[in-house]
Amino acid sequence: MLIEAFPYGLHPNDLELVYNELKRGRVGIVPTDSVYAFCCLSDQKSGFESICTLKHIDPKDALMSIVCKDMSQASEYFIQWPTPVFRMLNKNLPGPFTFILQSGHRAPSFLKNKRKTLGLRIPQHPVIRSIMTKMDMPLIVSSVLNDDDIGSFFTDSDLLISRYEKNVGFIVIDEGCVQEPSTVVDLTGDEPVIIRQSIHELKH
Repeated sequence: MLIEAFPYGLHPNDLELVYNELKRGRVGIVPTDSVYAFCCLSDQKSGFESICTLKHIDPKDALMSIVCKDMSQASEYFIQWPTPVFRMLNKNLPGPFTFILQSGHRAPSFLKNKRKTLGLRIPQHPVIRSIMTKMDMPLIVSSVLNDDDIGSFFTDSDLLISRYEKNVGFIVIDEGCVQEPSTVVDLTGDEPVIIRQSIHELKH
């Protein structure tokens, strides 16, 4: 199923279609304020495993993130943040950043790695934000990589569609998708560590 995004997000009818597909446990592809991402509901282990299959990775080695609608929801899935961490999150979210944090007891067990860390995203893209208004739980997300160009992302929506249309429940197309990866910051230590620097500068 192909869905076209509007500047404000999704048409209510399309939003309902996306909601129903996700509730059925399907995987979709959505634009974010960085790159296109696979997504599924955070309680769907089968969806998580499908994303791993699409990305050719072992679920045991998968490093994924969850998208939360706001800081309040995020606080339920991570251990309590020290004040400096909370301030940094508040300064940079919503935005095109992925923060690596210690996962809490509500985080899905199948997402927990050996370090018990998990990525947090709160994008400001209208499509993701409109989807999150319908959901009562986070989304699992992982960037869609272009298999034909190792390490790169899809910049051509036609190529994205031809590659994945038959493998996912829906694809939301936004021709204005930035196509620059998020800046990744590890906040599990005493000081922030930038794992991947993108065009997006971290506010300290």
